Amino acid sequence: MAPGVTYARVAGTHRSRNHQVPPIPAEPCPDARPLLKTPTAQLATNGGSQHPDKRRAGGHGPTLADEVEHLLPGGAHHQAGPDDIPGPWGPYAAAITRWEQRTGRAAPSAVNERGRLAPEFVEWMMGLEQAWVTGVPDLSRAAQLKALGNGVVPAQARDAIALLLARTGGAACRA
Repeated sequence: MAPGVTYARVAGTHRSRNHQVPPIPAEPCPDARPLLKTPTAQLATNGGSQHPDKRRAGGHGPTLADEVEHLLPGGAHHQAGPDDIPGPWGPYAAAITRWEQRTGRAAPSAVNERGRLAPEFVEWMMGLEQAWVTGVPDLSRAAQLKALGNGVVPAQARDAIALLLARTGGAACRA
């Protein structure tokens, strides 16, 4: 997300009578920084990466592979331009640094030796232990990306469960 992006919500939007969605401020988000796309199961099967602008022009959102392979230095299809931000992470440097600090682990390269999205990077993005998926013997790159894209981000799941438990007063369900 680029700095200066504004947020808007349709007035009265809600999921049910008892669940009102909190309003999102209409002013620019002060901490808006570009973030990489969420890994999805289709990363290795969507016909290869395309420049994010081309993907948007076709009416679709870019994928993580699109961003990594076209926008990051070292990506298979990256073409340096005058607006490039120096460094290996380009416009995503702040987000990468923040996640490195949060996880206590340095980010692996986003691309493999062929300049394509590296499953190890996706695994790191999701906060998984090193080799959680990529260390499985005889699992192809495509299978690794599919497994990662179908996976759950443990920190996000933990926070969601904590939020739900807080809403119920901390009572856990029993089967």
